[in-house]
Amino acid sequence: MHTAPITFFNTALPLILLAALAVIVPLLMVPRGTRKHWEVAVGIWASAGMVLLAGGAVFAAIYALGGVGVGAALRDAPLATGWFFLRLSGTAAVAWVPVLLLTWLGLAQVVEKRKGRDRVQEGRG
Repeated sequence: MHTAPITFFNTALPLILLAALAVIVPLLMVPRGTRKHWEVAVGIWASAGMVLLAGGAVFAAIYALGGVGVGAALRDAPLATGWFFLRLSGTAAVAWVPVLLLTWLGLAQVVEKRKGRDRVQEGRG
């Protein structure tokens, strides 16, 4: 397999999709109402793995839609083909990892806000 020329369809669109996933997936993975930073961290790391895998699938779909025989490549050399698409997803991480880190920061701030609210309620009770 070879890399395709850069276009909106094979570069910008996947980056937009992966950046959106870097916000949506952690919101689904981190337990609602948590007051523990380790739960946020585990959710973020799990989300990173999921977005990385999703990126590989997105790039495989783009290549398949572009006429590249992705199915045949997966049958002939599944590890090499999978690695190729994971590498493409890893390259795209330069765009979605900062978004994921900002999501982590936002979730950590929410945890601190909940903990502060709890301390205030304890003081009143």
